Amino acid sequence: MLRKILTLLLLMPLCIAAQELPDFSANYQVMLNGIQAGSLQQRLTSNIDGSRKFTSATQAQGLFAFFKPDVVEEISTWTMADNKIQPQHYLYQRSGGKKDKYLKLDFDWQAQQLHIDDKNYPWQLALEPHTLDKLVYQLALMIDLTKQKDQYNYRIAEGGKIKTYTIDVMDEETVTTPLGKIKTIKLKRLRDETSKRQTVLWCAPALNYLPVKLEHTEKDGTIFTANLRHLKGIPTDNIFTPINEVKSGFIPN
Repeated sequence: MLRKILTLLLLMPLCIAAQELPDFSANYQVMLNGIQAGSLQQRLTSNIDGSRKFTSATQAQGLFAFFKPDVVEEISTWTMADNKIQPQHYLYQRSGGKKDKYLKLDFDWQAQQLHIDDKNYPWQLALEPHTLDKLVYQLALMIDLTKQKDQYNYRIAEGGKIKTYTIDVMDEETVTTPLGKIKTIKLKRLRDETSKRQTVLWCAPALNYLPVKLEHTEKDGTIFTANLRHLKGIPTDNIFTPINEVKSGFIPN
């Protein structure tokens, strides 16, 4: 379930082109109802052939690792087409627990077919233009937030079908992370009115709109939270306000 917190202004908005999204490595502290439960590691890298790879790995720690030792890893390989992210391959693997899970998506854009393999019953779907996988859409959102719209819509390949993710811009908000305080744009994924599940994320314009906080509420009220605690590849100098300085009343210029 830790993956569900994912499977999404100190400076003027950064007008980054999609190809300028830098390689980075981000580590998040994962909390379950306020108790530390594990870690989330996300990494964007560039391949020699010009494609990019985005990976996300979640692992329980401490007492939670005893009850739920699963390791969840997602990998998305993608390229750019018409200034938009175009996924090529997506892989989801959950291992180490009572139930392993495997799902692979191959995007055949020439034939407009999505090939799905869960190691049991492989099948295909018609591939719509601009379809994303449920991992790489976070990068698409980071890029699109420079457009400063009130709402963003994405077609996502998930669960054997193509769904619409609607992301609503709520407000500007300063949040506290282990790295300090930072100004963000608060976003919420809109769901069916009857759904009790809720996903909210806070993206920092000063960090290329990287999410610095994610919060997911399950239908039973369980709350998963991820807070950014380490970041490489995106400069952080003079971006975060130290928490102790805020408490003392001193805020640097």
